[in-house]
Amino acid sequence: FRQRGLQEFCKEYHWMTEIYEFLQTWGPQKLESMRDCPIKNYVMLVSCLNVRQARVSNIPNELITKSKLLLLSCRDVRAEMESKLESIRKDILAQVQNECWSRSQQLMKELADFIKVFQTVISDFHSIAQCSQKLNEANDQYNKLEERMEYIRSLHELTRSHFRLFSAENEALDISLLDMWEAFQFERSQASEFLLSKQHTIVPKLQQLMAAALAELEGLIEKALSGPFMDPAQEQRSTECQLLALERQFQSTASHLSELHRAYATFTGTEDPRPSATTCHRPSN
Repeated sequence: FRQRGLQEFCKEYHWMTEIYEFLQTWGPQKLESMRDCPIKNYVMLVSCLNVRQARVSNIPNELITKSKLLLLSCRDVRAEMESKLESIRKDILAQVQNECWSRSQQLMKELADFIKVFQTVISDFHSIAQCSQKLNEANDQYNKLEERMEYIRSLHELTRSHFRLFSAENEALDISLLDMWEAFQFERSQASEFLLSKQHTIVPKLQQLMAAALAELEGLIEKALSGPFMDPAQEQRSTECQLLALERQFQSTASHLSELHRAYATFTGTEDPRPSATTCHRPSN
């Protein structure tokens, strides 16, 4: 009779084995592996955890087999399971909150960098080139930035709907992120309109400045290869000093030309080869 009573108990509460195995295999590495996972994975885990907690909480303190020959105390087993399940729940919540905070701070920093450039653009070509480059980055990264923003907001929603947590700090962070995202979208649109309005004036100006810098480089090369620099009778030390001065001037102008070309390529979105003094290439008007 006693054996039959135990079999009946094991059959009725076989689900405790699955929970016990879950608790035994759970550890920090399991939680760490969930970073960057889809939100649905967190939802499934928390939902399963809720079901397990509910079932464990309904375990009676004591059970008497149908034969009335065996009294089983479940108090300690239930308490241990409840404690471990609650600990897991707290660990998951802590990770979700940490992910919300760190991801929000990083994304808002990146959005703020974009907004700063968009808001401070003025009518000089250096500022416009920087803004254009940043706008290209924003357009290229837009889908990923939006995905990151939606993921973070889903983490916030997870804490509300599945953990029933409504803290002022979390709500303020969520609102700040949404405000920053809307500001980013607005300033991105404004910057795009501004650059479009300046394109007809800035491109010719850049072409003019590149042509002037290229002409200066060609003149320096021509100067270095003619006149007293090609005359062996000239005093060597004086000639070397003059050549060094020409080289410094050449390097400075070449650097300026490279900067102009980067601005031109960034603003126009072209992949044209860099202007070269040796090929005497000049941008067309």
